[in-house]
Amino acid sequence: MRDKKTEIDLKAMNGFLEFWGKFHSIYSNISGKGLITKEDEDKFLETKLVIRNKYDELKGSLEYRYMPHGRLTDPVNDILSIQTIRFISEDNLKKLNNDWKDSYIFLNNIFERLKARKRRFEEFNALGVFFKRTREKIGQ
Repeated sequence: MRDKKTEIDLKAMNGFLEFWGKFHSIYSNISGKGLITKEDEDKFLETKLVIRNKYDELKGSLEYRYMPHGRLTDPVNDILSIQTIRFISEDNLKKLNNDWKDSYIFLNNIFERLKARKRRFEEFNALGVFFKRTREKIGQ
């Protein structure tokens, strides 16, 4: 048996995870440069806006809600612009990098739950449930 909602959620989460990884890659590449150009800053801010919108869409459609310990959007919101990275203290930079890791783990956890849910639905036999319910009605 197939569950269309689960398949839609899986596709959306997979796309978001890919975009999340690309966003982090952009962040890492730009913040590692010695000189950050206006084009770099614009690319980063544009990508940040897109990922925030994608996250809002995702959290509106999924049954799994934001969990307080799952600091999902904080890495995005903590960086107002890529230029500010140079002025972040070492402790805050370490915290920011840990938040990225936590967020990625949290997102993958949701993705794995969705994959497990899909497998359960695939093993589910709708015809068997129909016959069981029919027998129960006849037995009453």
